[in-house]
Amino acid sequence: MKYFLLILLSITLSACNPFINNEKASNNNAEIKSLTYSRLDGMSGDIFKFNLETNDDLNKIYQENNYKYSHFKCDNIKNYFVTGAISVEGEKLKNGKYTSSGYFKVCEDESMNVCIDKNQLEKLLTSNMACRVVFGGLLQSSKVVADNILISKEAIRKSNFQ
Repeated sequence: MKYFLLILLSITLSACNPFINNEKASNNNAEIKSLTYSRLDGMSGDIFKFNLETNDDLNKIYQENNYKYSHFKCDNIKNYFVTGAISVEGEKLKNGKYTSSGYFKVCEDESMNVCIDKNQLEKLLTSNMACRVVFGGLLQSSKVVADNILISKEAIRKSNFQ
């Protein structure tokens, strides 16, 4: 009986464990639109801003699961760290597509002290950057909610200063 209760308790606790994440990305139909870049005095590198267009309501996913952050992450580029965020609270629906604004920076490390500008990024890119949107929270495992978001060298080159 003691072993039965122990097994039952462990199964129950594992089902409630927020650190177990068996869910795959739900959105593979995400696309970057309106890529621009800007510079802020006192900060190194450029900030790239964009609109993310998806078929799924990311704000609904964010609210229903009580997530606390939404990160935008990309594959590293020659030892650089690419990170940013998505603002799902201001998401808009138009023609059946949901649009959220976001940004990213390309830096030497996560401290974001030394970052690169548009021209440097163009020179470093040899192929498309593969990016994804990750939601998470303090006691929740992170979940990729949109992946296979491609940003090409051409899109970086054509981005406008704002």
